[in-house]
Amino acid sequence: MDDSGFIVPPPGLIPSRPDPAPSPDAPRIPDRRPGPPPPADREPAPGRPLPAFTPPPGPGGPVVPARPVWRLHLPGDRSLPVTRPVLLGRNPSAAAAPAGAVDAELIALDDPASTVSKTHAALLPDGDALTVIDLHSTNGVTLAGVRIPAGEPVPVTPGSELLLGDLRVRAERS
Repeated sequence: MDDSGFIVPPPGLIPSRPDPAPSPDAPRIPDRRPGPPPPADREPAPGRPLPAFTPPPGPGGPVVPARPVWRLHLPGDRSLPVTRPVLLGRNPSAAAAPAGAVDAELIALDDPASTVSKTHAALLPDGDALTVIDLHSTNGVTLAGVRIPAGEPVPVTPGSELLLGDLRVRAERS
């Protein structure tokens, strides 16, 4: 057939039909199609560990509740579902977040008497559990009437009242 008068696309522009399945004895030809580059090296350089593997969500991956398990009732009739770590304070800063609260939600509390520290406490949900950490605040955190040690994670029981300075926060299960 004469190609004169026809426009011929460059090779590779139009995909060809898939090749039939190769026989198990056939040599494997490497795939030359463009795509992401292969890993630079599979073995770590001496003294350099491989990056940690993070499994995708799903079976065997991290468990994320379908809905918030905890709810905070804040001063001023504010209510907040706890879907990730929370930092509470007059003007909380992510820089003060403890390990495990890198992506924390920053919640500012109105405290005209300044009894609440700038970044006062962290609340960390983990499945059905909730933990509070006093971030070395000036006036401390009281949980169910007992002052908790600064910097130490303490489990919160449903319906507990937290006292941050002079402000009350109630933690309830949803």
